[in-house]
Amino acid sequence: MVEQQPVQQTLAPSKKAIAKATGIALAVAVIILFVAVLPAEYGIDPLKTGKALHLTDLAKATETKPEPKPVTGARPTAAPAGIYTAQPMSYKVDSEDLSLGPGEGVEIKYHMQKGAGMVYAWKATGKIAFEFHGEPDKKPNPDYFESYELDDQVGKDRSYGAFTAPTTGIHGWFWENKGKTQVDIHLTTAGFYDSAKMYAGDKPDELTIQDPK
Repeated sequence: MVEQQPVQQTLAPSKKAIAKATGIALAVAVIILFVAVLPAEYGIDPLKTGKALHLTDLAKATETKPEPKPVTGARPTAAPAGIYTAQPMSYKVDSEDLSLGPGEGVEIKYHMQKGAGMVYAWKATGKIAFEFHGEPDKKPNPDYFESYELDDQVGKDRSYGAFTAPTTGIHGWFWENKGKTQVDIHLTTAGFYDSAKMYAGDKPDELTIQDPK
C-alpha cells in the first residue's frame, strides 16, 4: 500500500505585505529619479549627485543648439565680370528691307564701342551667301577685318543671334545673291550702336537709326 504525501499549501501575501513592497518600489523609483534621471536627462540636480557622478554632462551634451538666425541686410555678392556692362546712352533700333537681284551684293554695318551688345534677326526669301564681320576703327593694316560668321557657298535664308563687339568699329553683314532670281531680305536690330551705314556702291549711305519707343 502506497503512502500519500501531505499536500503543501502556498499562502498568498497579505495586503500589508503588498503595500509595504509597493512603497519600497516607489521609494526606489523616486531615489533613481532624483539621483540619475533628472540630472542626466534634464540637468536638474537637487541632491548634487548628478554632478558627483558626471550625469549633468550628459544633459549638456544632448541640449539642442538654437538654429542660427538668418543674417539680414547682407550685401549681395558681386556678379562675375562680363555679365553686366553699363552703357553711356540708351540702345537704338533699326529695321531694313533689301532687295538683291542675281549677282548683286549689299553691306550694312553698325558702329559700336568695344563691349557693346546687339541682338539681331534677318530673314530672306531664298538662300543667300553672307558674311558677318567687323572692321576696327584702328586697323593694323588697311585690309584688316574680323570675320564672325561665314557662309559664302550654299548660304542661308535666316539668322538670329546676340553679338558683343570685340573692338570699337563697324560691325555687320555682307549679303550676295549668287542665285538666278531676286532675293528680298528683312533685317531688324537692337543694340548699343551710334550710327549705321549701307554699302551698295562707291559711297556708303547713312541709315536713320531710331530710339526705342
